[in-house]
Amino acid sequence: MKRRDFFKTTSLAGGGLLISTFIPLSCNVPAEQSVSWEPNFFLRIDTNNKITFICSRTELGQGTSTGLAMIVADELLIDLENLSIEFADGALEKYGDFQDTGGSNGIRLLWNPLREAMAVTREIFIMAAAQIWDMEPKDCYSEQGLVYDKSNDRKATYASLIYLAKTLPAPFEVKLRNASEYKYIGKPVIGKRIKTIVQGKYPYGIDVKLPNLVYAAIERCPVWEGKLVSFNDKKAREFPGVIDVMEVPSTEIQTSDFKGGVRPGVAILANNTWVALEAKKLLNVNWDLGPFAEKSDSDVEKELKEQLKKPKTIHSDFNNASELLKASNKKIVATYVSSYQANACMEPLNATAYHRGNIIEIWAGSQGPAMFRERIHELTGLPEAAIISHNLPSGGGFGRRFHSDYVEEAVLISQKIRLPVKVTWSREDTITTSKYHPFCVDSWEASFDKNNKIMAIGYQGTVSNTNGYRPYPYSLPMVHFNRLTENSGRLLPRSSWRSVFAHPWILSLECFIDELAATQKMDALSFRFELLKEAKVIEQLMEVWVGDNLYPKKLLRTLESVQKKSNWGNSGDGIFQGVACASYNTSYCSLVFDISLVDDMIKIHKATAVVDCGLIINPSKVKAQIEGSIIWGLTAALKSGITVKKGRVVQSNFHDYNLLRIDETPTIQVCLLESSDAPSGAGEVAVPVVAPALLNAIYAATGKRIRKLPVQNHAF
Repeated sequence: MKRRDFFKTTSLAGGGLLISTFIPLSCNVPAEQSVSWEPNFFLRIDTNNKITFICSRTELGQGTSTGLAMIVADELLIDLENLSIEFADGALEKYGDFQDTGGSNGIRLLWNPLREAMAVTREIFIMAAAQIWDMEPKDCYSEQGLVYDKSNDRKATYASLIYLAKTLPAPFEVKLRNASEYKYIGKPVIGKRIKTIVQGKYPYGIDVKLPNLVYAAIERCPVWEGKLVSFNDKKAREFPGVIDVMEVPSTEIQTSDFKGGVRPGVAILANNTWVALEAKKLLNVNWDLGPFAEKSDSDVEKELKEQLKKPKTIHSDFNNASELLKASNKKIVATYVSSYQANACMEPLNATAYHRGNIIEIWAGSQGPAMFRERIHELTGLPEAAIISHNLPSGGGFGRRFHSDYVEEAVLISQKIRLPVKVTWSREDTITTSKYHPFCVDSWEASFDKNNKIMAIGYQGTVSNTNGYRPYPYSLPMVHFNRLTENSGRLLPRSSWRSVFAHPWILSLECFIDELAATQKMDALSFRFELLKEAKVIEQLMEVWVGDNLYPKKLLRTLESVQKKSNWGNSGDGIFQGVACASYNTSYCSLVFDISLVDDMIKIHKATAVVDCGLIINPSKVKAQIEGSIIWGLTAALKSGITVKKGRVVQSNFHDYNLLRIDETPTIQVCLLESSDAPSGAGEVAVPVVAPALLNAIYAATGKRIRKLPVQNHAF
């Protein structure tokens, strides 16, 4: 069954996916043989009163598992401290789209189904207690993992009711708890995970150990789409601890970005990771560097800009913008460029696989464990039921762990040797031979009437459409022209990257809006107010991952708040401000930077962010996400970028792929707006506003328009 069809089918019964999974499990097994009960795919309750939340989402450090556990505890009426968390194996048949972790959807998509599942479980326990006590369920209630008789002090633990509860049918309707009844939701909860991380006890994918485990490191072709010609492994084999050296066959490059694309390479197999990485340096490999051996990122920029000179075709047209653009001879054009970017996760990519011949087990931190299972089925021919994908927490993902190449490598090697294999990428591997946010060129134009009033604007660039993550919120008529693509193929393979294509889209849009404000001699914030006040709700494609319309008034609300919080226009002598705002998959953010110039160098004093992300589950985690997003965005805007010379990535580690350092980080103030709307995402909404807010502040300080990232390549 296809992923989308699964979601639709299991949602038909009103209760959605989770209600449909409340089929009593193992009802034909005598009660005395049972020690636990799984009333749904998200919960397991043992007879010793251990309650475990089976989290379908990946924990990438963003705190999603804690937020979801808070929802479970509040709806099931149990103590959060007594709730254990496990991570579900990849299983499309169980979780559908509720397992892929990305697009800031970790909590948003599970908000209603998870509450319904827990409410149903709670009601079943009440029904069980009422039946034992020979009374009506309405005369009982639950609290702290217990069911109480309202008329006296009788009580029963959930655990004691399991044997009867598992035989009962789920109720057709349940009442969800009101916001006023929440004990955890809306409170700043740290959670057990942080405590174990601080203690160094948190288990990441890289920590997996198995009997007879073989450790592997791979020397990969340094140029995308190159091929292995030959290799000399004599010195590598002599290195103490090396077990074997073998070729890793490349896999067919998939049309889907989320599948395949293993580079050809040579694997060192050893008795530990250090040995494998050190011996890899001793390999002598000859490559056929392929079609991109002489191509550089400057060629990509030139290629994309050349396309801007060609006749345009219309992708989508809002309010007759294309005709209004043609009707005027007075125009301005601005083109923005952003470099390739690496995901640079703190935990390098790694995967452990054991191919036993008729069954495969995988241990990896993955943003799409069910998709990985599908891909390994395609590679090996084994049925998906024979592929077990254990999903483990990871030290960062940012979209990179949606792509299955690192898991494929472990499976392919294990398939050859029939032993468990752990493949670990070095830091250099993760930067030089990975997948990347693409190089982007994005151009805007505006037409004016004889009174210098803006008539319409037009966009052409590397963003394919204005739906979904990249909506256009303003009232100005706008036309979206055909997309720019690398004609000769991708110089580097594409990866998802935190905020995906919203990053170049908002960079160019929000910088151009500032440029338009200057043509109207208007304050940048006031200009945006005018464009948002008249903007209408934009209906978007209603898909599973993008399921809400765009509400410009919500974006306006964040702008009005950031104006006050940042003391806009009254920041003091020598301090200059820049603003940008954006919506991203049902959330809204406005950001203001306060900067100054010290010896012709940018000094960022403060970032003020206002976010509307619906009902806030855990404010401490949301604030941490916004703070992290601002630091992430500043790194891409100010310091880091991947450059390519003759097909090879120039950068190799954090010494030349620079991340923002602690002493460079500004004061960050985050304001979360209260809302009764359903929770929406917080992990990415602040990323795309960072670069344009900074560039707009730089213009305020210097009078110079910078239209290329990173800023480190520019002098003031």
